[in-house]
Parts: sequence; C-alpha cells; structure tokens
Amino acid sequence: MVKLTYLSALRFSGADAGSFLHNQLSADVLGLGNGESTFACYCEPKGRVLALMLVHRVDVTYYVILSSALAKMVTERLKIYRMRSRVDIEVLSEAVAGLSADDKAAPASTLAPRIRVPGCAMQLALTVADITTDTDTIAQAAWKHAELQMGITWLDAETSGEFLPQMLGFEQLGAVNYRKGCYPGQEIVARTHYLGKVKRHPRLLHCKLAACPKPMEKASMFADGQAYEAIIADCGPGQDGSICLLAVTRMGPELTAAEIEYKGETAAIFQAGG
Repeated sequence: MVKLTYLSALRFSGADAGSFLHNQLSADVLGLGNGESTFACYCEPKGRVLALMLVHRVDVTYYVILSSALAKMVTERLKIYRMRSRVDIEVLSEAVAGLSADDKAAPASTLAPRIRVPGCAMQLALTVADITTDTDTIAQAAWKHAELQMGITWLDAETSGEFLPQMLGFEQLGAVNYRKGCYPGQEIVARTHYLGKVKRHPRLLHCKLAACPKPMEKASMFADGQAYEAIIADCGPGQDGSICLLAVTRMGPELTAAEIEYKGETAAIFQAGG
C-alpha cells in the first residue's frame, strides 16, 4: 500500500448526489453501477479542464479522487452551483493509498477499501490517516510514473484551466462521454470533437534529462528535422533514471518525435506515444 499525498478525496452524499455530479462532469455518472468507477473532467464554461476526477459509487454515495492541490478550489466552486440540489460535499481526512493487483487483503477502512482505476489493474483505497502515516517517496514516485505512462495526469494549480480534455488525451481515459447531457463547457468540448478542430495534441515521451521539466514550461520536439514547440503538462521520473513526460504540442499525430530540447539540453526520445 502506497500513500499518495498528491491525491485527496471528496464525498458527495444526499438524494441528488448522483444527478448533481452527472450535470457537472463530462462522464456518465448516472450510468455507474454500485462499486463502479469512471474518470471524469470538471471543466469551466470554455471547456478547459479544471480537474481530472475519478468518481466511484458506493450505493447512493459518490467518492471523488482528485489532485490535493485542487481539492479546496473544486469544492468551493461546486458548492456555488449546488443551489437547491440535495447534496452534501465534503473534503475527507482519509488518506488516498495505491494498491497493486497483488495486494490481496483490503486495508482497514470505514470507507471505500478498493476503488478500481479504469483501464488497468491499479486500485486506490481511502484509509484512516494513521494507517499510512509514513510516505515512501520512492514508491510514490514509481506510482505516479506508472499513472503517467497510462496518460493519467491529475493536474495542479499551474495546469488547471489550461487545456481542453482532448489536448490531454482524456478521451482515451473514458473521461468524456459525448452522448450524455449538458455540463459546463460541454458545447465547446463536443464541437471540438465533432469538427475535428483540435490543434494541439498530447504526447507521452520517454527520455533522459538532467531534471524533470515543470508544468507549463516549454520544450522543443524534433521530427524529420523540424522543431515543434511543446508545453509540459506533467512529468514523472522513473527508477532507471528516465523520465516520462506528458506534453501538449502542435506536432501532428502522424509524426514521430525523435528528440526533445529543454533548457539547452537535447535528449533522444526512446519511446513515444500519444
């Protein structure tokens, strides 16, 4: 079990909890069965993603995992739109922990002990704080690196509100449902999808640099001798000295990036996708 200090959990309870989330997020929350999870985007009216969320249903209660850096802002913003909806929104004190597929015993918890991460064998749990007092920074970094390799970036204060879901590849995570009803930013997100007007695309890059670029810093990617500007959305160091980068670039999806330049350092890209 790995304590993930960069994640926090919210609890939505009350008769209208499901419908409230369904109307605020880009995923089909009302389509979740008991014990099921889905990624979802919480967007502002112009379609930019404020936060990536993992929504998990337990009976009529919904637990939402998101970036710790964004939990307060998201909670305060959602409460503004609660209006007459019968829903309570709480920031939980329970720690978010990561569980591998090999962890057979569920941790002691009064809340959701196993929250499946869609598309992989990874699971999360909400544990009482004293169970995960110590944080293994190496294990946490490895967990984040594994998330990033699957295209999962939780965003932070620097990247919140900067990108459309498609620019970050959140469609591939199942975070956007184009058949559901309205939510903030839905018109722009849907129009971008159906008209195919996404000018910036996500790229997952593996390389070796002296330091991890910070979110929203710029780098250059090279393909066929041509340079393309890229904005870093997230970075995760691997245990072998490599780093995994999620970059947003105007480089066409059909091109293969060969090198990346960051702060005067050029490195070969030995695995790329996106």
